[in-house]
Amino acid sequence: MAAYLYEGGLKLRHKVRAVVVNGSGQFLLVRPHGYPEGEWTLAGGGVEDGETVQQAMRREIAEELGVALEEDLKQLPVGNRFIYSADHKVKRGLDHDGQEASMFIVRLADDVPLVLQSEEIAEARWFSRDEALAGFPVKKQRDVFKACLAALAA
Repeated sequence: MAAYLYEGGLKLRHKVRAVVVNGSGQFLLVRPHGYPEGEWTLAGGGVEDGETVQQAMRREIAEELGVALEEDLKQLPVGNRFIYSADHKVKRGLDHDGQEASMFIVRLADDVPLVLQSEEIAEARWFSRDEALAGFPVKKQRDVFKACLAALAA
């Protein structure tokens, strides 16, 4: 069952997203099924009821990328909140008002094999910083990614 946050009269689906970086400084982005060619996002998904955000992040990385994370996860001081339009809620039959994502840094060795979750992920690819920024289809996604990079540099 999905976990929700309630704030200011809003019901928000709680999500987790990972800035995945390898030892060469490349960033892993995924293209879920339904995303057009050339449009990418960060790996992650929904927090389940009773799960911590750390548990959810570990589960999502294991499910989507086939990687069991051994080390401690570092949550970044960055969030990504977006509120749905009334039309979007009606069109999709949603019972919640938007999403709130907790952001994490996940470091993987260059040689870690990925096993993509074929039901959800069409493809995954390593990008340079600038290529990753260009792969996000929405300005807010680029801004969140930049904020995550700034938090890592601090």
